[in-house]
Amino acid sequence: MKDNMNRKYRIYLALILILVAFLKLLFTALTPLSLFSEETQYWLWSRHLDWNYYSKPLMIALYNRASTFLLGNTELGVRVNAVLFTSLTAWMVFELSLYMYKKPAAALLAAVMLLVMPFFHLASLFHTTDSSLVFFWVLAMYFVWRAINEDRMGWWIAAGVATGLGILSKNVMLLIIPLIFLYLLLMEPKTLLKKGFYVYGWIAALSFVPVLVWNFQNDFVTFRHVGTLGGVSGNNSGWEWSRAWKYVGEYVGGQLAVISVWFIPLLILSFRRMLKYKGRRTLFVLLPVVSVWIMFLGISLFKRVEVNWPAFVYATLPIVLVQAFRGKPSWKRYAHWATAISAVLLVLIMKPAPLDAIGFKKLLRPDKDPLARLAGYRELGNRIDFLLDSLKVEDHFVFSDTYHISSELAFYMEGHPQTYNPNLGRRKNQFDLWPGLEQFEYKGYAGIFVKWGEEDIPLVGEAFGKKIHDETLTAYYRGSPVRVFRIQIFEDYKKLEEMDWGTY
Repeated sequence: MKDNMNRKYRIYLALILILVAFLKLLFTALTPLSLFSEETQYWLWSRHLDWNYYSKPLMIALYNRASTFLLGNTELGVRVNAVLFTSLTAWMVFELSLYMYKKPAAALLAAVMLLVMPFFHLASLFHTTDSSLVFFWVLAMYFVWRAINEDRMGWWIAAGVATGLGILSKNVMLLIIPLIFLYLLLMEPKTLLKKGFYVYGWIAALSFVPVLVWNFQNDFVTFRHVGTLGGVSGNNSGWEWSRAWKYVGEYVGGQLAVISVWFIPLLILSFRRMLKYKGRRTLFVLLPVVSVWIMFLGISLFKRVEVNWPAFVYATLPIVLVQAFRGKPSWKRYAHWATAISAVLLVLIMKPAPLDAIGFKKLLRPDKDPLARLAGYRELGNRIDFLLDSLKVEDHFVFSDTYHISSELAFYMEGHPQTYNPNLGRRKNQFDLWPGLEQFEYKGYAGIFVKWGEEDIPLVGEAFGKKIHDETLTAYYRGSPVRVFRIQIFEDYKKLEEMDWGTY
């Protein structure tokens, strides 16, 4: 009877995930918006396979290489990874909840609640390193919980492999090892007297070997970059209370938003339940959430924390949110309504035309809409292709002062040319590790330079003999102009004097 019930709810979940996956792939196929520049950057990495990259490990390049081999260098070929990984994540949340509490209906609700959390929605739509990170985080948590409860080495080994793949997807996955150790120390100290956890740790740690070797060969640029992001290295403008409070406020507000403000009452209930009962299952889920949240709160005292940085750890949160209202019918109804409202709001944010018709533009101007960052790149690539053809430009290279534009043009221009991002006063990035414009010096090449905004960069013009074309292109979103690109075409490339500020 129990197996039949579990099977029924697995079928329900499979149907939901298939429907959601179809809608997200349909959105990608039909939307006028371009890929996110981080997506095109990681896609570009897949054309230069390596053991590691400037800011991230190697796996996202391999995922993109495999998917675009099957589906071509298309938006669907990139974003299918996000849909696949997050569908599997939702499935594993169901399985972990079911294994923990033996309640298939509650497990299904937990998986559905995860689907409508804004942070997860973004990870499931845009293929970034978070898409695979959340999957391997939940998968490792599932294997670890089974290892603890069944005392089988096979589960520890599986957890080590999942953690290792997570580390190779995004290095922050390393945090799970000390967090599991802390949980065992507090709740399952006898487990630390056995070898399972240590085998797990060693297997997971082996995945960091290619990261270390590559960084040893490349001046430890990944560590310098992460150190700068974390505020432990790089330029520091000094401590200011006003700035610290601003960053902390942004951090706290952002984290509540990415979970969905409608779930905050359930989150409070979950913490009350943890403090009252101190259950091992609740603590297993909430200890990583609280620990990671506090860690990034500390960082926010010194610098701005991007909203997605700690969000990966929230993937298992719905499991305890569902348990928080167990035996409370009114709260159960609230959870259902909160889930439905969150889903509707996500749809409206992605397709805001109905809201714009009733004045939403006044509340959130199109140029301030985060999705406006995805506008115009497809049109920009087409325009440059047209200009190159109409002006009969032959030997040439395409470059920008920002990796965002360089990556987008590599994806959207015909033939997917290698593009370049010389350092004109920015921090270092992956383009600095690849061959640059030096290969074209004094060989008569034309250069196509693209930037945001209409301002001139004299240094660029001075690197060429002659400018032959100069225009601007306006990108539109929600019927309004949101960004201006400037396109300049030069002849007779000589040499561009780059500016290396030594920042990471």
